[in-house]
Amino acid sequence: MLPPRIADVVVALLAIASLVAGAAVIGDARAMYERFLYISELGAQHMHSAAQFQVGFGLIVVGVLLTAVAVRDVRTELPILRLWVPAASLVVAGALFGVADAVPCSPGCPSLLGPEAELRDWVHIIAAVLAFVAGCLAMLQFATASDRWVARLSIVGGLAVGIIAATGGIISLARGNTDIGSTLEFVAAGIGVAWMIAMVVVHTLPVLRADASRSSVHGRAGGAVPAAAAALHLARDAARD
Repeated sequence: MLPPRIADVVVALLAIASLVAGAAVIGDARAMYERFLYISELGAQHMHSAAQFQVGFGLIVVGVLLTAVAVRDVRTELPILRLWVPAASLVVAGALFGVADAVPCSPGCPSLLGPEAELRDWVHIIAAVLAFVAGCLAMLQFATASDRWVARLSIVGGLAVGIIAATGGIISLARGNTDIGSTLEFVAAGIGVAWMIAMVVVHTLPVLRADASRSSVHGRAGGAVPAAAAALHLARDAARD
C-alpha cells in the first residue's frame, strides 16, 4: 500500500488527468458540428457524438469524485453547511451527473414544458439540475473554507459559474438565442472544470512542500548525528592519550 501522503498526490494527479481528458473528449465531440448545441444535446439519442460524449462525461464524473477524495479534509465555517463536509456535496453532484450521463435525453433534448418530453428526458434533466445545485452548494461550502486559497478560488469560480450558467439557463427556458445560450453553458462548464483542477492543485501543493521540507530536515539531522558521533570518539581518544 502507498503511504498516505503519496496516495493523496496520486489521487490528485488522477483527478486532474481525468478532468482534462474528459474536457478534451467533449470538446472534440462538440467540434463535430458546425451549429451550436447545448451540452446535453451532444449525448442525445441517435447523435453521432453520443458515444464519445458519454465517455468524456464519464471521465468528468470520475474526475469530480476523485476531486472530492483529494479535498476530503477541507471544512467549511458556515453554521449550517458545516454539518457535512464539502466533499460530500461534490460526491452527490458527481453521482447525479453520472445518472444524467447514463440516461441521455431523447433526440433534440425537448423541454419538459413541451409534449415531446419523454420519461428519459425528465430523468436526465432533473438529475442534471440537481447535480448543478449540489455543485453550487459545494462551491459555497468551499468558498467559506478555512483553506485560504481554496476559499478564494471557490468565491471567484462560484460567482462566475453562477452568473454565466443562470444567464444561459434563462435564455434556454425563454427559447432565446441558442448560439449564446449554448456558448454560455460550455463556458460555465469549462470554468467549473478549471475550478476543480485549480482547487486540487492548491490543496495538494502544500502536501508536497511539507514532505520536501520534512525530508530536508531529516537529511540534515541524519548527517549531523554521524558527525557528532565521530567528534565524540575523537574526544575520547584524545582524553585517553
